[in-house]
Amino acid sequence: MIFFERYEILFNKFNRSYLTSFGVFFPGLTILFSLILYNLGDSSFSIFTHYLSHLGIGPNGSNIIFNVGSMISGVVMVCFFLNLSVFLIKKEVSIILVNLSFIFGFISSVGIFMMGLFPGDISQYLHNFGAGFFFFGGLAYCILYGISEWTAKGISKLQALSGFVVAFPFLVFIYFTNINFFNHELALEISHFSEWILFTLLMCWIIGHEFSMKKDRRLT
Repeated sequence: MIFFERYEILFNKFNRSYLTSFGVFFPGLTILFSLILYNLGDSSFSIFTHYLSHLGIGPNGSNIIFNVGSMISGVVMVCFFLNLSVFLIKKEVSIILVNLSFIFGFISSVGIFMMGLFPGDISQYLHNFGAGFFFFGGLAYCILYGISEWTAKGISKLQALSGFVVAFPFLVFIYFTNINFFNHELALEISHFSEWILFTLLMCWIIGHEFSMKKDRRLT
């Protein structure tokens, strides 16, 4: 509780609104620019044949944009989860539930940072380790933040349900990726495609929550 209070005091000294608004769009912009650069160098890229992290080993500078962007995004996401946690505490959500949600958000953010720090052509093992942090942490925080918002005062049930909606593609991706571990050809296209669906829905969830928090700050 004291940690979140000190964070709120620190960032109230800055114009946090502009910083966080840019931050939540940063991961999506990173992917977009990486995709453009990749396709300028190799037009074979497809959401059915490539994972997101293939951008980290791509041509034409797409790898640099993706990997540096991933590391910055990891830091940005920690700030997002801090903001969301402070927001929920003000809505009288259980501090234990908020702490658990933030812990898994932090774990997922570390995973994003690691995926940028260790692209597949440097260390596939460490890259996969970071990916595991991101996906399993993401599944957990979507569920936990969803439960937190369901119990919060002044937050719509629709917003709370969005966490469970995003948790579902996490499960789908993890399921098909595990199938591919044992049979590489059985569900490869579905695994690739489900990750892109997951990323799209997750970005919508993050941006939607940022706008919700901004709206709440204007009303208070």
